[in-house]
Amino acid sequence: MRSLALVAAAIAMLAAPQDAVERKPERFSAIMTAGPLTPTPTGVEIGIDRWSTEDVRAGLFDIFHAGGQPALLEALKKAPIAGYVRMANHERLRASYVQEETRGDGGRRILMLCIRYPGDWELSRDSGWTDHLYRLVALTLDPKNHGTGILFHTAQITFSRDGPDLVHELSGQPTKLLSLQKVR
Repeated sequence: MRSLALVAAAIAMLAAPQDAVERKPERFSAIMTAGPLTPTPTGVEIGIDRWSTEDVRAGLFDIFHAGGQPALLEALKKAPIAGYVRMANHERLRASYVQEETRGDGGRRILMLCIRYPGDWELSRDSGWTDHLYRLVALTLDPKNHGTGILFHTAQITFSRDGPDLVHELSGQPTKLLSLQKVR
């Protein structure tokens, strides 16, 4: 009789809706090419602490299509930090939204959406503050977690059902991230 109760409890537990598997944080290292932020190539750390869910993406899509970039900006300001890019002698570049797409070759593409704040990541202190409200970090990894990336400093985006899409990059000087690799 007791074994029947245990089997019934196990079946009930398996039939109950399961929460999505919580993904572990990931860390990457990369070399940022010389450019407007740094006169020589320099190492950066990229961290992802929280992956955005399908529900978050759908919610941000609805917010964007109801109120445009300003509404999306306000929603992202209220969101907890999902990831970051860290470079020596610079404040952390904070991402409020991080999504991942698996590619057909077993690799993946990671997008990090960051709000533009005044500070030492700025290339131009005077332009883009009304229509280029974001920074976008795009990472492309092969199946062995090696790849490249690009940092768009002053981005204007749209937010589709699939997530953020770059519309325009005001600075004309996106920065390449080379030798990207997962470190943990």
